[in-house]
Amino acid sequence: YYNGYLRTPLALNTSRADIAPHQNLENNTLLGIDLDFYQRLHANNQGTGYFDPNWQVISEETDGSIAVTKGSLTMHIEREIHLKREEKSATIGSIVAIRMPKNLRQNGFYVAVGNVAQERQGNGDIDSKTARIYFNLTPDGALAVMDSMTKYLNAAAIPFTFKVLYNPSEYKRHDCGVLYFERCDSEVVFGVMQTIYLANRCHFRPEVPLFTKFLAPGLSFAEEPTQKFTSQESFGMNRCQIVANGLMQAWQNGNNTPEERLNAIRQQFSQLGIEWERPYLNGE
Repeated sequence: YYNGYLRTPLALNTSRADIAPHQNLENNTLLGIDLDFYQRLHANNQGTGYFDPNWQVISEETDGSIAVTKGSLTMHIEREIHLKREEKSATIGSIVAIRMPKNLRQNGFYVAVGNVAQERQGNGDIDSKTARIYFNLTPDGALAVMDSMTKYLNAAAIPFTFKVLYNPSEYKRHDCGVLYFERCDSEVVFGVMQTIYLANRCHFRPEVPLFTKFLAPGLSFAEEPTQKFTSQESFGMNRCQIVANGLMQAWQNGNNTPEERLNAIRQQFSQLGIEWERPYLNGE
């Protein structure tokens, strides 16, 4: 219910035949990826890729390529393609930045990565700096917004990632698109959002995910949770876990009236310093 995706499957009068996973996949899909739509998203991504720092050169191959390593990952790259101009003559032991693709794939989403990489390395307080904007779009809207978003934010040199579902049949959710950005860039990002929204308003559906701040029909805001129950936890999962903890506490205490349950949920939010009226913000 957080993003509206399960409202139909969980309805009492829903037939099981209507909720069979991956039924009747089209011929142009691969493991749930609509290849044509994915390629159109990729073509509309106006990014060029970004440079990821702190890779060490560990060997030079006879074909001219070099092997670089970072953490537990080692890979071979081409000097002329993957290195900055001033680092193309790097030798063994050199620390270099390497060019990464303009996109990723992630759990049903096509992810566009900005040309300016977000500063995530070596910073233990990333969550407190990150925010997100949710988009409830049509598939055509995702294509249009992908083009505008990557064009404007890259031109402004703003670090960001923007993800949209890569299968048009999945666009039943209120969060089919999500933009991640650093809070210090909010003024620029919101200015860009206003321009993009006005130009594409016809592609937005009205609903927004629960707990988020309504900005406009189909557009909402939330901060990245700073107090997570698991390391890999989305905003929606975090807030739903708080609600679940409250319901569990009420049940354990024998408080089963609606008012008692609501009070228990409010207490869980309060313990984390999150304002009940503004659950889209982190606690103090």
